[in-house]
Amino acid sequence: MSTTVEKTFVATVQIEGSFIFVALPFSPRQIWGARPRYRVAGTINGIPVSGTLGALQQDYFLRLSKAWLRDSGIEPGTHVTVQLTVISSDT
Repeated sequence: MSTTVEKTFVATVQIEGSFIFVALPFSPRQIWGARPRYRVAGTINGIPVSGTLGALQQDYFLRLSKAWLRDSGIEPGTHVTVQLTVISSDT
């Protein structure tokens, strides 16, 4: 598994209360190998984004800030194209 692999997928920007995120339709462990955390960078609809993936049981997500959402012009419920790669050397 390579940390340089870029993963592209389509997701929906979701909001639950004040929690804004895109769910990953794959396991980062299978793409980038096992690690304690996954710091990622990439784009959502061509707009730069970075952060640390969150996990809920076996599901992973990328949390988005209210400021990022406002500045991007993307609304919750929008289908977006996400491109991510691991940027951290955490092992």
